[in-house]
Amino acid sequence: MNKFERQWAAWRSRLGTVILSALLLPTIGCSSDDRDASVASNTEASQDGVINLLFIGHGHREGDGIHMSYRNAPLFNQSLGREKIFMEYVEDLDRLSEEGLADVDAVMLYANYNELSPEREEALLSFVEEGGAFLPVHSASACFGHSDAFVDLVGGRFKSHGAGEFTATIVPGQENHPIMKGFQTFETWDETYVHADHNEENRTVLMQREEEPWTWTREQGEGRVFYTAYGHDERTWGQPEFHDLLIRGILWAVGEEKREANRALVETLPEASYEEAGTIPNYRRIEPAPKFQKAFSVEDSMALTMVPEGFELQLFVSEPDIVNPIAFTWDEQGRLFVLESVDYPNNQAEDGRGNDRISMCVDTDGDGRANGCEVFADELSVPTSITPLNGGFVVSQAPDFLFLKDTDGDGKADVREVLNTGWGTRDTHAGPSNLKYGHDNRLWGAVGYSEAPEDENGESFQNGVYRMNLDGTDIEPIGQFNNNTWGLSFSEDFEVFGSTANNAPVFHVPLWRSYVYGKDEDVVPGLAAQAYDFPNIFPSTYNFLQVDFHGRYTAGSGLSLYTARTFPEKFWNRGAFMGEPTAHLLGQFFIDAQPDSVGYKAKNRGSILSSTDEWLSPVQMDVGPDGHLWVADWYNFIIQHNPIPSKESAGFDAEEGKGNAHVNPLRDRERGRIYRLVAKDAPEYEPLDLSDADTETLVDTLSNDNMFWRMTAQRLLVTEQRTDAIPALRAILTGNPDRDSLGLDVASIHAIWTLHGLGAFTVTDEASDTAVRNALHHPSGATRKNAVQALVESATPADLALASESLDDEEPRARLWAMLALSERAPSDQAGEQLLRLRTELPVDEWSAQAFSLAALNNDTYYWQALNDSDITVQGRFLENFESPERTPEYLLAKRFLAEEADDLTDTLKGWTTLPAGRLGLMSLAVLDLWRERGAEPSDAELAAFQTVVDELDSESQMALKLRSPGLDLNFEQVEEEAYAEYHKKHGFEPSFRQWSSASKGETLYQQHCAGCHGGDAGGDRAQAAPPIAGIENWYAQAQLQKFHAGVRGTHFRDPNGMSMRAALEFLKSESEPIRPIADLSRYLSELERRETVATVEGNASAGEQHYAVCASCHGVQGQGNRELGAPALAVQADWYLLNQLQNYRSGARGSDPRDPLGQQMATFANTLPDEQALKDVVTYIRTLDGEE
Repeated sequence: MNKFERQWAAWRSRLGTVILSALLLPTIGCSSDDRDASVASNTEASQDGVINLLFIGHGHREGDGIHMSYRNAPLFNQSLGREKIFMEYVEDLDRLSEEGLADVDAVMLYANYNELSPEREEALLSFVEEGGAFLPVHSASACFGHSDAFVDLVGGRFKSHGAGEFTATIVPGQENHPIMKGFQTFETWDETYVHADHNEENRTVLMQREEEPWTWTREQGEGRVFYTAYGHDERTWGQPEFHDLLIRGILWAVGEEKREANRALVETLPEASYEEAGTIPNYRRIEPAPKFQKAFSVEDSMALTMVPEGFELQLFVSEPDIVNPIAFTWDEQGRLFVLESVDYPNNQAEDGRGNDRISMCVDTDGDGRANGCEVFADELSVPTSITPLNGGFVVSQAPDFLFLKDTDGDGKADVREVLNTGWGTRDTHAGPSNLKYGHDNRLWGAVGYSEAPEDENGESFQNGVYRMNLDGTDIEPIGQFNNNTWGLSFSEDFEVFGSTANNAPVFHVPLWRSYVYGKDEDVVPGLAAQAYDFPNIFPSTYNFLQVDFHGRYTAGSGLSLYTARTFPEKFWNRGAFMGEPTAHLLGQFFIDAQPDSVGYKAKNRGSILSSTDEWLSPVQMDVGPDGHLWVADWYNFIIQHNPIPSKESAGFDAEEGKGNAHVNPLRDRERGRIYRLVAKDAPEYEPLDLSDADTETLVDTLSNDNMFWRMTAQRLLVTEQRTDAIPALRAILTGNPDRDSLGLDVASIHAIWTLHGLGAFTVTDEASDTAVRNALHHPSGATRKNAVQALVESATPADLALASESLDDEEPRARLWAMLALSERAPSDQAGEQLLRLRTELPVDEWSAQAFSLAALNNDTYYWQALNDSDITVQGRFLENFESPERTPEYLLAKRFLAEEADDLTDTLKGWTTLPAGRLGLMSLAVLDLWRERGAEPSDAELAAFQTVVDELDSESQMALKLRSPGLDLNFEQVEEEAYAEYHKKHGFEPSFRQWSSASKGETLYQQHCAGCHGGDAGGDRAQAAPPIAGIENWYAQAQLQKFHAGVRGTHFRDPNGMSMRAALEFLKSESEPIRPIADLSRYLSELERRETVATVEGNASAGEQHYAVCASCHGVQGQGNRELGAPALAVQADWYLLNQLQNYRSGARGSDPRDPLGQQMATFANTLPDEQALKDVVTYIRTLDGEE
């Protein structure tokens, strides 16, 4: 067990008491009965003593010596919940203003910054001098060296440091200082700071390292400063004594009034009651083992929960009215409908009729609380999502999607129809979820690895988001994510975002998969964009249970962008919220469009809601009809699903249930809460009811400031086919634009899609044409993007032609959809030439680069003609924003069109010498591959002509050719050896073997990042497609992990399991030398005892033996492997995994990366096998081998 976790266990009940007594505060006279009554009667008042801490970190992620605040701030936050200190985490200095610090009690700075503007310096100084608390930590003393005022404020400046283990001591005479009294000094490894430019005015040194001042306080004006030189990395930030020191510093620095209010609040907090339980998964190996916390009442749970200043948590409904709320939605009247599932996770009824239900809960008197609930539908079994449609609701309940409706007005569903079926049921927390009605008037949702129904080609889709027709037909995958998916959200301008459960919280879908998949064999859809900056969570307690990715999102649930105007403006269309129920929190991100890109960046900004109640479990959140954020609290101590705990991995052996979740008697089926996170200063909500609204009202509602009501109005206009709305909708587009402070004209966006749903956003007549063209020239880029997108979705030749005219739009997202229009419409010479002239302007990032390739390849003949026209010149780099030269349309088309004359390319190459060099380098690479594929070296004439082409190229193009042409007698005059060595290092891939490694470190890494799928004993889990890896060869494990990390494996869209594997290695991105942890992990696995596997594949071993004769030359006669040839042992691996990998090689999902020659060899072999049965025969034969030489 990690030594820091042992220390935390010992401090569980001591920290608050120690701090309270050390500050010598008067005892708060309050009996337990009085305490309970005060908490229950005034939840809002109980938050008055919360200290609001602004933690300023920085955006550094990788390398040594950069003080990774994104790792260390979450560690510190785990100590703050019981102290009622609410941390707001930022990674810039933008909050250093009078407005930005208005609601802040204390500022903690832990970062590396050089520049501090005069305005920010003045704001910080004024904040402190007017009574604020400032806590510079460690590297903060090295910030802003040009500012003498800042150095004086801190009390000294960093000068130099060494490093080592030491214990700073309390300065004699300071033992009774309020911060130091009762403080326990501690040993740690840290940098040994030496300071200069000491400001001793109003400074008290509390601790010293040898003779060096180490921790001190200052007073300046009305405010106070606390500084400590501790804090280089997690070796200090992981120590409870260090947290104790910082908390003492905060409580001293905020001043007496705030401190006393805070301590009074802490004194009133309800105490948890614990008991022993033998089925608590202890994957973190905490000693002593975690105990079972008994459930709190709603009031006490709320008292243990914190939200930011300016917000209030209000209960809407709880048990006994509802239990186990798994999802919710609202109807046209704004009434809440809650899915309740006591069957989840393991009691799924085979006939779909179980013990679950949908309840309608309504606030009838306007006090913000439900006045009771009525059952709308029952006899459901593990329903996971719900959305209103056609006067009823669509409910996902794998394997079916149901339509439920009340037609007789009694408040209960009397219609129950199956819309579609075939959704996977092998894992109840990996099925369909997050149903929504989209701007495009389709039903959208998310699905995990349990998969969507197979399409007409027998292919299925998993781990991503999809859409379908309103009648449940034509399920269309839209965005592929890298692991189990349970989140989907739309921005107000119809950008698609989603979330996954494990270590990858926010995705953006800039290029829809359906516009890539199957369009051109040379362009395959990849993963959607990983938008998040880091996946760490900010719990307010260290008492949380996770199975893997400890301290990160690992049970990520839901995603909701804030799409109303009730919250402060910083949240509008950019604040996003996501549940992490295992850690009792609701995380928050701020999603911003990236300049000159179609992409977005989601900035992780900690938690907007967190609790020390170990039952609080947010599983869904959404912006409600009132503009506030509604949160479903599953309220359960056991939220963990799989892997199945074992004695070795988690402290006990559990049974696997039917839903692929472990069976646990501690799962609760009696409680559940739904809260509203309310902005206190919001205007009073005026309820709407659109259930019987006329057309004029619905059109007017398209400009409502809450997207819930706008989308509801659009849905009713489209599903009821209110064609009488068309003139008013067109008037929105032809009238004066109405942009808000974000630059959005939301009414115009919904007018576009409502017209589209009514079949009237198309170039058909003069009135329609005018509205469409007005939308395409709207001053808001978001409106223009949606107009182009709607035309592409209409897909008529005229609409596609008009959409493609937006190639020169200043909005990059509009340009992307214009390129997709060109990829969908009939090819033309005009399009080919236009694309080439805009060649270096349109691909502004990898997504638009792929869209450009699709457009160019659709216009292949005409684009190739333009490429061979020396009169068309283009400035700029052709390779910019393309993943590799082989992904560019120049390479792909050269290979395609030259294939017919591949026998002799001499004349073609001679003709190329007049072409501009920018395109020529990429086209030349295709020549190399054509020569390689024809299996014969180029003739002397070809090589001489090719050398003439090479001589025209710049150094970068020549280096690309040199990398790919070993053995050819070519001269690369522009290439300098030193530059080429760096180029080779960056663009080549050669796995290396590290001999020195630590199995104990590898074990820690395995339990944190791998056990969740492969099992605590590394025996694998077929349900998660995780093979047994215990006893795997060290060299092979290192090679494959390096391939996943480098993207050689785990990036192909047909390999979702490989994508998940690559996602599991995200932690390596923050390592300065990833090969070290890879070697540690591989060493640990290689020393484990191999696990016996059972036969699962049925084949003919005799037939397989004949095919295996080819394999034996590398893998050995007995399947023992050959390290020298890079061939792993096969006889010891699970047969289902071998079959899966052969299928991947055969489909191109593995072995298609040009950096993987061994993989390419395997792919070639797999494709020599005649059929699927042959694959099974080979695998069956391999099982008969003993693996011995």
